Amino acid sequence: MIPVSEALQHVAGNVALTGVEEVPLLECLGRVVARDLASRLSHPPVAVSSMDGYALRAADTENSPVVLKQIGESQAGGGFDGVLGAGETVRIFTGAPLPKGADAVQMQENTNADGDAITIEQSVIANHFVRAAGMDFADGDVLIKAGTVLGARHIGLAAAMNLASLPVRRKPRVAILATGNEVAMPGDELGPSQIISSNSFALHSYVIAMGGEPVVLGIAGDREEQLHAALEGAMDCDVLVTIGGVSVGDYDLVGKVLKEKGLKQIFHKIAMRPGKPLLFGKIDDLVVFGMPGNPVSTGVCSMLFLKTALTIMLGMTKSEEPLQSVVLGQDLEANDLRQDYLRARLENGPEGELVAMPFSKQDSAMQARFAEADCLIVRKPHAEPVKAGERVGIMLLRGSVLSL
Repeated sequence: MIPVSEALQHVAGNVALTGVEEVPLLECLGRVVARDLASRLSHPPVAVSSMDGYALRAADTENSPVVLKQIGESQAGGGFDGVLGAGETVRIFTGAPLPKGADAVQMQENTNADGDAITIEQSVIANHFVRAAGMDFADGDVLIKAGTVLGARHIGLAAAMNLASLPVRRKPRVAILATGNEVAMPGDELGPSQIISSNSFALHSYVIAMGGEPVVLGIAGDREEQLHAALEGAMDCDVLVTIGGVSVGDYDLVGKVLKEKGLKQIFHKIAMRPGKPLLFGKIDDLVVFGMPGNPVSTGVCSMLFLKTALTIMLGMTKSEEPLQSVVLGQDLEANDLRQDYLRARLENGPEGELVAMPFSKQDSAMQARFAEADCLIVRKPHAEPVKAGERVGIMLLRGSVLSL
């Protein structure tokens, strides 16, 4: 067995960036930017008013109240073509260009109009209620960096930058293959001792949340010819994830068939719980994960190792989040040689602090508790006993694996 840290290093060292594709802006939510993006214009392009009111020369208002003559108006999308002189003002609306000769705006609440005679009740200084040209950003400014996962705010910014499409990383295609004679699809009539293929559905969602494109290969039975045929569907993908069949039983044939397909095994078995039997390797450029069959094992391994692979393939700049520190709600015994990931619920302590309450049973087949868990308490190999009230490190499970 190898430690978790070494396994992560092996994964990181054996994956490569996906290619770049140009995608329409409206389809870019959640995608990863492939190159730095520079604006094609300044925003705003000219000085504009931030209020409905009157554009004027600040010097004309020093001895307010003062009466100025209105000589026109400026609207958003239009403007005033003339030049504003001493003692003159222009009616202006929010977002409208500041007329030539004006250097300030007084909002209409501080004015009184009598025909074209406008009384300015309070003085203003230069640039009052004026948004200068390029105040937000200038033409050529790099505003979205390569590796950014695009959220709604980025999409709005890119539109303001006059970008109709963006260069993004191609989504890694992740083939998912469930294995075993005992596995059936949801809704199927179950035979004796059969179970539902829940792992493949969870993996489908993990892949989407992590920015990948799942490719469902279905279920292959415990016969070598079935596995060979099913695996052909993965050969044009970036990643293959198999479920089950990587242990040491007589019917655990996945590892054997993968080697016949040309698998170069990089590691098999990690000093962790759950997830010990994880297999990792490559068939030429195809990255291969042989996931354990138990659903919690698959989930934890996906969050650690599959996420690492897809993050690197997509060129994300976001580094691995450090463990959060919370208060432990009950005593934990000393750990053995494996790194533990204990499912736990988060509660509010008496002083408002977060308290992690590990579940009493941690079997890797217990999906209901996994779905109920708010976090995983991470315990290093050979960790000393921990008392309730001491602090422990956790991985949060709330929300999507990949924040968009």
